[in-house]
Amino acid sequence: MARKRPGAPFAPRGLDRLVPCPEFDHYADDELIAVGKIGKTWGIRGHVIVRLHNPDSELGWVADVIHLRGEGFPRAAVSVDTWEDKGGKLLAKFEGIHSPQDAQALTHLEVLAPFEDLPEAEEDEVYVHELLGMRVLDAVRGDLGVIENVFFAGANDVWVVKGAEETLIPAISQIVQSIDREAREVHVLFELD
Repeated sequence: MARKRPGAPFAPRGLDRLVPCPEFDHYADDELIAVGKIGKTWGIRGHVIVRLHNPDSELGWVADVIHLRGEGFPRAAVSVDTWEDKGGKLLAKFEGIHSPQDAQALTHLEVLAPFEDLPEAEEDEVYVHELLGMRVLDAVRGDLGVIENVFFAGANDVWVVKGAEETLIPAISQIVQSIDREAREVHVLFELD
C-alpha cells in the first residue's frame, strides 16, 4: 500500500516517495518550460530515461532540483539524486525512488525547467512552448488551425495542428516557410498526397 504524507493527496506508489523541495517551487507556470518527459525505467535501482523534446539541446537546466508535472500529479519541485548520460540516453535517479516499481509511476510525467536556465534560441530556432498555440497558415489551403502538440519522429519534429480536422506537419525546411513569433503565425506550404 502506498504511503501518504500528512495533508497530501493520495499518490500512487513511487510518486509518494519523491522528495519535494518546496523552497524551489516559487516559479509561476509561465516561468517554466517542458523540456522532456519521463520514459521507461532503466536498470534495477530506480533510474528513468528522460526523453528530451529537443535531443540536441544543451542541458544547462539539469540540476539537483527539477519540476515534474503530470495527469493527477500537480507540478512540484523534486530532488534529483543523479543524472547520467548512457550512450545518448539521459538518465535520472530521483531521491526516494529505489526500485523499477517505484520509478514506473514516474513514466509520462513532464520535466519542466525555468526559462532562465535555458540557452537563448538561435535566430532560426523556436522552442516547442513558443510553437504551441501558434496559428498555421498554408499557402494553398489557408488556415489549418493551431499547433496543439509537437513530437519527435526520428529525423524531425512533427506538429499536431488542430482545426476543422487534425493535420500532422513535419517541421522541415521544405514545408515551413516562416515563423512569426510576434504575430504567432507559422506559414507553410504543405500539400497532401
